Amino acid sequence: MFRRQKAQDEGEKDPLLDEGESESLSDFRPLVVLEFSSKTTAVTREWMKAKIEASKKQGGAELYAKTVVANDGEERVLLVSAPQERLLQGAEQMGLKKKYKDGSVRPFTFAERQNVEDYTESLEGMLTMSQSQYIIKVELDNIRALETENHIPGCSDRKARLYKGKSILSRMVSCHLLDKMYPVHNPDQLKRLQHDWYHLHSPKQLMGGQPIETIRGYFGESVAMYFAFLGHYTKALVVPTVIGVLYYLFNESGRNDFVIFAVFNMIWATVFLETWKRTSSAHAYNWGTLGRKAFEEPRAGFHGKLGVNPITGRSEPVYPSWKRLLRIYCVSFPIVILCMLVAVVVMMVYFWAENIAKAKHKEENTMLTKGLVLVPSIVYSVVIILMNQAYRTLAQYLTKNENHREQSAYENYLIVKLVLFDFVNCFLCLFYIAFVMQDMNYLRQSLAILLIVQQLVGQLQETLLPYLLMRKRIKKGEKSGLDHVSKPLHEIPRSKQAEVESLMDRYEGTFDDYLELFWQFGYVFLFSAVYPMAAFWALANNVMEIRTDAFKMCRIFQRPFMEPAANIGAWQMVFEVMGFIAVMTNTALIGMSPEIQPLLEGYTTVQKVLIFVAAEHLIIFIKVVLAFAIPDMPEWVETQMGRIEYQSTQALKKQAQLHRTRWMISSAPSLDYENYNHS
Repeated sequence: MFRRQKAQDEGEKDPLLDEGESESLSDFRPLVVLEFSSKTTAVTREWMKAKIEASKKQGGAELYAKTVVANDGEERVLLVSAPQERLLQGAEQMGLKKKYKDGSVRPFTFAERQNVEDYTESLEGMLTMSQSQYIIKVELDNIRALETENHIPGCSDRKARLYKGKSILSRMVSCHLLDKMYPVHNPDQLKRLQHDWYHLHSPKQLMGGQPIETIRGYFGESVAMYFAFLGHYTKALVVPTVIGVLYYLFNESGRNDFVIFAVFNMIWATVFLETWKRTSSAHAYNWGTLGRKAFEEPRAGFHGKLGVNPITGRSEPVYPSWKRLLRIYCVSFPIVILCMLVAVVVMMVYFWAENIAKAKHKEENTMLTKGLVLVPSIVYSVVIILMNQAYRTLAQYLTKNENHREQSAYENYLIVKLVLFDFVNCFLCLFYIAFVMQDMNYLRQSLAILLIVQQLVGQLQETLLPYLLMRKRIKKGEKSGLDHVSKPLHEIPRSKQAEVESLMDRYEGTFDDYLELFWQFGYVFLFSAVYPMAAFWALANNVMEIRTDAFKMCRIFQRPFMEPAANIGAWQMVFEVMGFIAVMTNTALIGMSPEIQPLLEGYTTVQKVLIFVAAEHLIIFIKVVLAFAIPDMPEWVETQMGRIEYQSTQALKKQAQLHRTRWMISSAPSLDYENYNHS
């Protein structure tokens, strides 16, 4: 694919190098790859390269860029890099935090670079490769149009208009002039990560242990935070799994045996979520993301009339809030409700089909009809997955149509849509069986089938899909004459690395992974009173999930850009709300239990309801007490944060005192002179 690299492999002189420029790329460390679309003209590409290399005053990024020529003779690929000093200056501008020699973690300043814990005279190693790539991405995103630039050169599309202060890269993406932008892998680091991550070496690793710090250094905080949460959740499932299996094996006298287990699970969910807050805050402090607030630039898809941002003073699109709210409540909300109603109709069709199967089995009572009874549940489990996937595409379109300015707002509104629909689609049938049909045996059977089948289908997607994607990539590479495409990156010549990575699939983020954990969490904790084995199946799935996700990250997908993260965001609230719903469902199930009802003889219906409402509130009270009793931050993190705040206050006082002293010194002579003249 890349003719320039082929020429270098064969020892030929690179025709793109200028006179006096080194013929070797050894001094140039590619960090980010930009791939232009085939419709992009040479004029556009040269203009973009010049913008990347131009100074800040000229509206550029002050980065290095080298062109790679494709087999079609078009210079459609740019390799972007930057000297270490430039990257450190970018780190200071973005407020990246580093660990200093005194043990504190605070914003990095280039002037204090010698006090940083990992300081070297060459400045190498002070930033991880993922941090360097993130800085370059931010700098590329911040290449903005000047007042004299009103159109992308070499592009006749009317949409290619430029506005002063508008991100040029975002405009090129929206005009389909830029196909891909991705950070390159580091083959040596990736090889070590693969060995430590998805190859099993110890029982601790089997139960969720992962090299989180290494993952963070390679993929960034957002990915590392997801895998840390997955590992923490997997470890938390061990205790309910052991207790649930023991109950299931040795207590078959009745469902009342599961009452204590259900109460334990309700409390354990709170302990798990509160201890995760402590774990995530410790990670965030060590990574320098705890308490970090950054001004969000408009996301790439945001559009509107050109205006002035009151905070930055820069020109950018402005979109009225009332129009966004109109789209949310008059378009998105009704469509979401309609989709939920469709899920209800599909659920009723499932019950209708299952009743037919049961009637057939009751009539004939054969092994065939016995198996036929399970078919509707299995088919319904698969239909739920397909509906979730189809709705996900619709939810993304609706949220994009709402035109949110910040990426965080876009993600939060998308989470709300997905959680609402998935809750109805995945759990409504179980609520119907539990509280309308009141058939506990049927509920236990349906819960087991839904959980196991959905996890099996999910694992097939996690294992089979990556294999098919890899085979597709290999065939595509072989057609292009790439002999190394089937090998791991550390076995591929460095000159071939970019073209192999170009064929990899883009990583879409952790959204789907969190959503999968959401409905799994619901299956485990919402109906603990009837199916204690749910935790076992979830644990078994998660052990495999860690390995398959790690394999995909290392072998299938392009490397994602680092995204700073201090926690799991809105998903924390989603899991906490699910924990409170679990209290209500399990308390109601316990109250409906035939083994519990005799204990309440002589009480009226109203009194029974009041008793279980009181029990529900008692458990919620215990959960709230636990939430307050378990601090969100470890004591050492609170101490360090307090120390940093104190040091910042003292520094501001010293700075104010210094300004006051300078003012007094500068103004003293003029005051004396005036007094002298007056006298």
